[in-house]
Amino acid sequence: MKASQKLSAVLFLFFFIGFSAESADSYQQKGFRGFMIDAPRAVETVEYYFRLIDFCQEKGFNSIIFRLTDDQGSAYLFSSHPELIMCEGAFSAKELKTIVDYAQNHGIEMIPEVESFGHSRYITQTKRYKFLNDGAAGEDFNALCPVNDSTIKLMKDLYNEVSSIFPSHYFHIGCDEVNWGAGELSKKALETKSKPQIWAEYVNKLNGLVKAAGKKTIIWGDVPLYNESEVLDLLDKEIVIMDWNYWETNKEKIQSLAQKVLSKGFKLIGCPAVSWCGWGPRVGGKQFQNINSYAEVYGNLNDSNNLGIFLSNWVPKRYLQGSQWDTYAIAAEILRKKGNYNYMDAIPEFVRNHFGVKYDAIWEKIFSAIYLETPQWNCGQEENLKFSCWCSEKEIKDIISGNRILPDGFSELPGILTSCKKEVKKNMHDFDDLLLTVEFIEYNYNRRNDLLNFFLSKKTDIKSVETYLKKVAGEDQSMLSKINTAWAVGRRTRPSATDKEFMWSFNLAAAYSKHLSENPDEFMKLLSGVNK
Repeated sequence: MKASQKLSAVLFLFFFIGFSAESADSYQQKGFRGFMIDAPRAVETVEYYFRLIDFCQEKGFNSIIFRLTDDQGSAYLFSSHPELIMCEGAFSAKELKTIVDYAQNHGIEMIPEVESFGHSRYITQTKRYKFLNDGAAGEDFNALCPVNDSTIKLMKDLYNEVSSIFPSHYFHIGCDEVNWGAGELSKKALETKSKPQIWAEYVNKLNGLVKAAGKKTIIWGDVPLYNESEVLDLLDKEIVIMDWNYWETNKEKIQSLAQKVLSKGFKLIGCPAVSWCGWGPRVGGKQFQNINSYAEVYGNLNDSNNLGIFLSNWVPKRYLQGSQWDTYAIAAEILRKKGNYNYMDAIPEFVRNHFGVKYDAIWEKIFSAIYLETPQWNCGQEENLKFSCWCSEKEIKDIISGNRILPDGFSELPGILTSCKKEVKKNMHDFDDLLLTVEFIEYNYNRRNDLLNFFLSKKTDIKSVETYLKKVAGEDQSMLSKINTAWAVGRRTRPSATDKEFMWSFNLAAAYSKHLSENPDEFMKLLSGVNK
């Protein structure tokens, strides 16, 4: 090869490497751009987590928080404390390390989370550690006793075991939604110290355990940022605080709070949500306003203590696993663009890449309707979008007394999606999950409206009631069977028959309609009572 040819080759290689490096650098956000896995609420397969890691790498994420524990149990089989409540399908150390290593090999930092204060029934509902329960009876939220030395000893064991599996420099210890102070030891401690003092002292001790394991502590920020601001001045400054807020869309408020915390010397992470208790089987377009606002603030906040942003994704048993990829893709683009992004702009590329089809007006209509019309659930704040499948006497009475037919924006979607299926060339399982999800939501619109229409028809004789209830119960069981079959793919755990989180609680709805079909007199009495 001539010298001039060698020079040209070197220059080309230099240009190519430089271009590739520049492209990669421009795609990476300074600090964390992360995603959260809520494993204890529904343990999913190793293969699914591999796929999610691949997705995160492709979309420019560099970190994942892997939640290991919650009230439901531990998604990891602790060898140091096998007496703790373990989730069905919980991972062995070998399996968990396989996931962590896979993430690390794909440029993703996997950060463990072990609940250490609230969300701790995986500990306090065991025979051995029942004495550590410090939550008030009958409350949703709970706590470990913060002033019992046994709590610290236990957490030290758990931290050390998990730290040996996760090479990350960070360790998340939870500490959100804490309801403590009901135990005798705490009551005695509160005679001489305030709640913020005890709260901070306990979390500072936990921070000491994390430091001893060679890592840095992350905590959820609801208590020091929103509930008991005195705590903030008592915490160790090296503790990293996550500002989680899934409904705020006011950028000025988000930035003002961030600057307040940063001014006190803390490192801070922003944390909006992809999915939380405001949504059920699908996420509506309104949620992207929250992500946009946080992305704009944390993506442009020039402070070395601004560590970046994570997306929370809660309770995977609320949805079919393969139906969410478009939502994740949109959220990833919002972070990459640092907010101020129209969520529908991400859909054309998603449809082309994920399903291998040409994006056209039909696909735009599908996703526009899904994101505009998806109903909210539970803690959703838009009453005109909020409903769930009726599964109790109270809900039936509320629907009838409300006397409002819900507009069904999903009515055309199942048919349109079905007609598009023949075009799909890739990820057919994901398409089927999306189609079934749309059918499920549309079914529940009809189910609710049909109940009100039946009442308004005044056909309250026993034959009409029996016919109606038999129809509802049969259709419910058919839909439940489809949901159960699809939901089980990619999961290592099964929802219980009484689970209030599973797909809008449809298991409870199907059981209730079956009960009514076997006891039509009960339904007739209910209708008669409403008429009065």
